[in-house]
Amino acid sequence: MDVIFAYIEKLPIIPDNWNLTIAQVLSALLFVGILYTVARVASWFFNKYPQRLLSKVVSQKWANALSEHKFFTAVGVVLAAMVAINLHPVFITDKLPWLGTAMTKLTGVFVVCAFAWCINTALDCVNHLYGRNPNIPLKGLIQAIKIVLFLLAGLFVLSLVLGRKPMYIITGLSALAAVFSLIFKDPILGFAASIQLTTNKLIKIGDWITVDSAGADGNIIDISLTSVRVQNFDMTIVSVPTYDLISKPFKNWNGMYAAKARRIQRSILLDVDTVKFLDAPMLERLKKISLLKDYLTGKEEEIKAFNAAHNVKENILNGRHLTNLGTFRHYAELYLASRPYVMSGNADFTLMVRQLKQEVQGLPLEVYCFLNTTVWTDYEALQSDIFDHLFSVLPEFGLSAYQAPSGRSIVQGMRQIAK
Repeated sequence: MDVIFAYIEKLPIIPDNWNLTIAQVLSALLFVGILYTVARVASWFFNKYPQRLLSKVVSQKWANALSEHKFFTAVGVVLAAMVAINLHPVFITDKLPWLGTAMTKLTGVFVVCAFAWCINTALDCVNHLYGRNPNIPLKGLIQAIKIVLFLLAGLFVLSLVLGRKPMYIITGLSALAAVFSLIFKDPILGFAASIQLTTNKLIKIGDWITVDSAGADGNIIDISLTSVRVQNFDMTIVSVPTYDLISKPFKNWNGMYAAKARRIQRSILLDVDTVKFLDAPMLERLKKISLLKDYLTGKEEEIKAFNAAHNVKENILNGRHLTNLGTFRHYAELYLASRPYVMSGNADFTLMVRQLKQEVQGLPLEVYCFLNTTVWTDYEALQSDIFDHLFSVLPEFGLSAYQAPSGRSIVQGMRQIAK
């Protein structure tokens, strides 16, 4: 500045009262030109040499991500901002107050924006590499950090422009806190929910979740600050607010995949009119079933011994006797345990066939077991095979499944009555 002013003073064509103004303007333009040159040269250097070195030292994917998001260009601008801090007193003086104040504020804004841009590009790189990481979804957290970054940058810029300390600005904005809480309601709730979801590992990209309240039943394809995107199995995409996964119940099927087993819990409705004691011919016929032979032989001896000990001779109700329903229930358990695709003999995976409370449609006999596959098509095929078999063998035990009468069955019944 002093050198330029001394040179301007020697020019006779410029009035003395304009010397300082012209010298300061030229000095400011030179200052801006130097910063622009430093930024361009530094950006070119960092994009050419450190990028190559980084690709060899760290990994090529990091180098590509940093280059794609212009991180090295931002580093060059930050270097220019540091030069601006050091050269500002040299090129800008207080001899011309209005221009000096303006240049000081512009320099401060440039420095704040340069550092904010550099941090933002670094966050973009991290998001590019790890934002969709299935184990630790960082996208929501990175978005929250960006919001804080931009708020702080805006606060410092406003502080520089107004010439007030940041705490003064914060105090002045406190009256608008209610407005900001309404504007940023979803990001604030989403930020808190994202931290809880990430910390507790409740969900991750690729998980199959079911959110009944949102109509979501499919795989997570994206987790952001305010929403979780789920691709349903019908290929539709549902956006679920992140906070809903904390405040409302949802089902995550990841535990099923981790256990490598999927549960069957399905009932057969039996007609109670077909439940009866086993007679001798049926008992002998059922003994020919290999799965039941040992069970029925043992039970028959146990019951004969009990009835003999209690002198049961006349009334069937005075002793113990096998029923077709109990025998079928035991057969179903033995049949399931004999299937190689059913998890049996493991305390962590329950296998049982049980009666539920009777309904107007009949007596539910529930099959509860686990298959050793989580592939949807295989699971459905194996489940169908199991119930195909159980329905088919019901007549062998003298049992019938309940089925509500259809119009056709009613017509056939009326025809038989008419005959």
